[in-house]
Amino acid sequence: MTYRTSRVAPLVLLLLLGWSREAAQGTAAPVGQTPKEAPGDAAGDEGPSAQVENPLGDVPPDDPGMESYSHGNYVLYLVDILWSAAFLAIVVFSGFAATLQEWAGKAGRSPNRRVAIYAVLFALVTFAGGFPLDVYAGFLREKAYGFANQTFAAWLGDRGKRLLVSVIVQAIFFVILYVTIRRLGRRWWVAGSILAVLFVILVMAIYPVFIAPLFNTFEPLKDARLRAEILEMARREGIPADEVYQVDASRQSSHNNAYVAGLLGTQRIVLYDTILEQFTPREIKFVMGHEMGHYVLNHVWKTIAFLAPVLLAGFFLVDRVSRRVIESRPGLGIASLAEPSSQPLIVLVFSVFLFLAGPAIATFSRMQEHQADLFGLEATHDPVAAASSFLKFGRLDLDEYHVHPWIEALLYSHPSLTRRIGTAQEYARGHGATGTSSERSGVRRSDR
Repeated sequence: MTYRTSRVAPLVLLLLLGWSREAAQGTAAPVGQTPKEAPGDAAGDEGPSAQVENPLGDVPPDDPGMESYSHGNYVLYLVDILWSAAFLAIVVFSGFAATLQEWAGKAGRSPNRRVAIYAVLFALVTFAGGFPLDVYAGFLREKAYGFANQTFAAWLGDRGKRLLVSVIVQAIFFVILYVTIRRLGRRWWVAGSILAVLFVILVMAIYPVFIAPLFNTFEPLKDARLRAEILEMARREGIPADEVYQVDASRQSSHNNAYVAGLLGTQRIVLYDTILEQFTPREIKFVMGHEMGHYVLNHVWKTIAFLAPVLLAGFFLVDRVSRRVIESRPGLGIASLAEPSSQPLIVLVFSVFLFLAGPAIATFSRMQEHQADLFGLEATHDPVAAASSFLKFGRLDLDEYHVHPWIEALLYSHPSLTRRIGTAQEYARGHGATGTSSERSGVRRSDR
């Protein structure tokens, strides 16, 4: 929740399966229009974007705006899950899935062509079914909380591009998946899980160079001093980077983020222009240290390795449940699992499985995020800036500081802000930091 990183493997799975809305991500944003703060001085921390005072002190209580937005996100997450499942169930059990196959069949007799056309039609249907909730969660609510910077027409244009990407990826994925089902019969689920892993890798590799530029403009970081310091951090940590990019994310919203994205030679270090405006150079360097930790610690590949058996179990469940439903409900018009009309059923079963597996995936993610926080602390030796950045993320993005343990366990991909600030405080106690906002970075190094 607290940085919206580009470690997108679980989200790619949802993209492949047609669940392309963002309402379930549970990200946060401020109540009311947050005043824009002037950029910090690269040589110091003066100005409106100055570091939080006494960041290693007691964590402040959540203000009403934090609670309102964060709690609303939890409700939206559940509503989105329930509505998505209900909508898919309606498509399957009303016989509309079979109707879509009749429409797709008019495109020709080629099995692959019918599967591709069906995937396109199904993507359009699911987009339409989720559109009202998407408008509320992704636009109206963001406007009400002072974050959305786009007009409705511009927002709709971005959603249209996202739908186009989703349609293309899904069509390719399902064509290959159904070839696997037809050729391997009851053993398809093993190859299907391998195919899903390969697609996750492919999409993550092409995302920073082909997909992300469809929505925003990326350019080299204009702050030469900050750029040099970040590249020096990357060099010191063994990251092969020769450029740092800033992206005009403020065109869409005033959310703050930074990330290291890409695989197989497409890696990019990216800073939102919003974080450049709101955070001090020291805070930005800690955030980038955190993101570099994901790269150095091989978190993307470890996440893929973790998801591989999860996918295997999911596709096994899809095979068993879908076959039972098809055999017991001939009136649905789904002749077999190899027919394109089984797509909505496959997505329904797999979506329910991902929801049930969600807490385990979130726990694994929180473990990696904690490791990345520790890496960022060791990379910068600046717990003051770390704690200050966490406090700013809460204040600016309205992530509540104090999260109920059950909510954190079930929904959060990152440790709560209170836990993350506690990590910075513990590091400071072990390295002699005083916690004053005027303290400069460079506390005693520890051997790594």
